[in-house]
Amino acid sequence: MKPYFFETVWMTTQATGTPHAAHLQEANEGLVVHVRESVQGVGDERQHLWRNCDRNIREWWRANRAEVQTDAVLVLEWDVFCDVDLRKVIPPLATGCGIAAASIVTPVTAIRSFWPFEDLFRLPREMQGLACATAPLAVLLISRAALDAILATEYDAIFDADIFCELRLPTIIRYAGFGVAAMDLPNVHCTPCRPTFADIWHPVKTSL
Repeated sequence: MKPYFFETVWMTTQATGTPHAAHLQEANEGLVVHVRESVQGVGDERQHLWRNCDRNIREWWRANRAEVQTDAVLVLEWDVFCDVDLRKVIPPLATGCGIAAASIVTPVTAIRSFWPFEDLFRLPREMQGLACATAPLAVLLISRAALDAILATEYDAIFDADIFCELRLPTIIRYAGFGVAAMDLPNVHCTPCRPTFADIWHPVKTSL
């Protein structure tokens, strides 16, 4: 089997942990896995941190990019369940593509049906015409070049603003000149589920 073209990072908190990590590692021997444990928060703070969880991806990359040896990183939320060899279900990014997710939506097709577009006009005016969103943020394949690009200081104020993560991150990556793409991940969505066969599933809230 060919080597992994990505390393993986779990995005989690101390409270949620990584309940499905053992299943991932058992199915992916040799995969390099990192963990980003952020603050959970309570009440309104928790809601704010959840809305802006893409900041954790940015800050993890700022602190750890020198340790990553691959040209892409697979970002997983803590409640992703995976018991399949990721090399069989995660395709390489096409040339020029910066981010891939289970689904990519735009205001043209989903401004009324996808509520994160309520934050569209919180984006800088020059970005609004390029706006897109991941649905959901749970499984993201991001190129090293795109991760480097989002560290630019010109994006600091945008990351400091309260803009829903599923809109902000892919829009910035697209604005930076990268393509965005969808992956064939039919069991990655927003409705709680339980795995019924080997695949990537989200969200799986309980240990199995």
